[in-house]
Amino acid sequence: MNFVKVAMATILATGLASTASAQDNGAYINVGVDAVEFDVYTLGGKIGYNFTKNFGVEGQGSFGIIDIDEDFDGEEISTGIDTSFGAFGVARFPVSDKIEIFGRAGYHFTQFGVSNGAISVGLDTDGFAFGLGGQYLWDGLNGVRLEYTNLDVNFDDDLDLEDDESSQSGDVVSLSYVRKF
Repeated sequence: MNFVKVAMATILATGLASTASAQDNGAYINVGVDAVEFDVYTLGGKIGYNFTKNFGVEGQGSFGIIDIDEDFDGEEISTGIDTSFGAFGVARFPVSDKIEIFGRAGYHFTQFGVSNGAISVGLDTDGFAFGLGGQYLWDGLNGVRLEYTNLDVNFDDDLDLEDDESSQSGDVVSLSYVRKF
């Protein structure tokens, strides 16, 4: 598993280094809101580079802005995402000059926070992630992006559980502003 982490970090670093060149036309950034299971919300950003019109890489990061509050046995528990980072390979399929659909696959590192006001606990997880989406660029450089990403979330290591009951997936829907360079 460490090999996967190192490989994904290398891909991310390559993509970030490529965006530093102003002459390249494949760099882009996104800023938007992510709805995790439509209960928890994060503010996120992506930075990416398209090597060709059909393939690129992107890195993303987000932090929690809205947690979910639930009542357990008369005690209010707040649960949310503290931070999340990921690196993805992206396959793009242009539909027109302004519209494209894409698929992406990669790896994520996510930290969840659980608190009852007096006690706070952080749970770290990582796993594979994949998604689909679409993008509309109204002037070729600026636009909007809507996407769905599924995160593999596994708490077995943190909770020392022997069954697979804690292995889940998290559905994330994102809406973001896109700026190409």
